Amino acid sequence: MIGIVYATRHGSTAKIAKVINAYIGDCRLMNLKEIDHLVLAQCDTIVLGMPVYNGKLDRDMVDYINHNQAFLIGKNYSIYITALFFSEFMHYVTEEFNYDILKNVKVIAGLGGAIYYPDLSIGEKARLSLLNSVTRIVPKEHNATIYENFNDEEIRIFAQKIKRIDDAAQ
Repeated sequence: MIGIVYATRHGSTAKIAKVINAYIGDCRLMNLKEIDHLVLAQCDTIVLGMPVYNGKLDRDMVDYINHNQAFLIGKNYSIYITALFFSEFMHYVTEEFNYDILKNVKVIAGLGGAIYYPDLSIGEKARLSLLNSVTRIVPKEHNATIYENFNDEEIRIFAQKIKRIDDAAQ
């Protein structure tokens, strides 16, 4: 059985979890804040999804991974990152985790990200406005309320890899 545990503030990491589940089928999806440890313990394969906020991985998921290594090592576990600059996902990962943690991860992928402007706090909107004036994260011609750059092909490939890992564990 495959469990997908994700941290999300505005829903983009949860959205990716649902897409992965659509490719694989019959996964147990859990928000990190509402994790069911009994169900997760029954999973042979665990996928951990975490977003990047302000250039850093989600602190709650980083702490979860760091504090649950003994449990995770006993599973086939993988990580996906949601970030607008998803091509730089390994930078975020290697900044937070050392080799002793990363050596046990089966697959790591950056799958894209999203901005749902109406859901942002005032502080997040201000940071985005400042960053966007310099980097043009959200293209000028794009609708200012929602911006997604999910990489559907990478999501499909990631899901296939997870399925193969889980099938081999059976």
